[in-house]
Amino acid sequence: MRALIHLRRFINAKNNDEERTEIREYLHQHVEELSRAFGVTENAFTQAIEGVDDDVELALRITDGLRRASSKYRARQHEERARSAQQSAEILGAIAQWNGERAEIDVLSLLSSALTRRQDMLIFVADRFAVGVRMAPLFDLRRLGRWDVSGWVDARGLHVRWSTGGLNFYPVMNPHAERIIVPLAGRARIAA
Repeated sequence: MRALIHLRRFINAKNNDEERTEIREYLHQHVEELSRAFGVTENAFTQAIEGVDDDVELALRITDGLRRASSKYRARQHEERARSAQQSAEILGAIAQWNGERAEIDVLSLLSSALTRRQDMLIFVADRFAVGVRMAPLFDLRRLGRWDVSGWVDARGLHVRWSTGGLNFYPVMNPHAERIIVPLAGRARIAA
């Protein structure tokens, strides 16, 4: 990704037609790293450069390719983050301890490993209830940097406490939001 960032900056710095000829030279000088960053062979990258005679057109095509490559990179990063967050959520749900009708959870670990994006949802699923909580306020809570948090989930929502206060996150649902599911361990399995 770094090679693409440098290329974007280089292209943006070349404003007039005389300077645009330097873009072709830059591409030839950095074929190995740029071809890898674009996900093509060096030969295919070189052929693509040579297939465009006009330097302005070359700059436009490269800029378009940069946009596509950046978009793919961000999507890949989000997928990896979501996969990691889901794995963490499953572990946190498995170690939840039931106390009556509420599941006590490791809130600090939840805030540090199970959140993905502000617009996403965290869904706690138990035998008797499912509770959805928006991630945006959880990100805000994480930014407070509190280390003394504890909490639980019940049918009324996620409840977070610390030495001087706490917050209750009531259930909401957004059918369009991406979700991380926290499957809370069943009480029967805990007792066994």
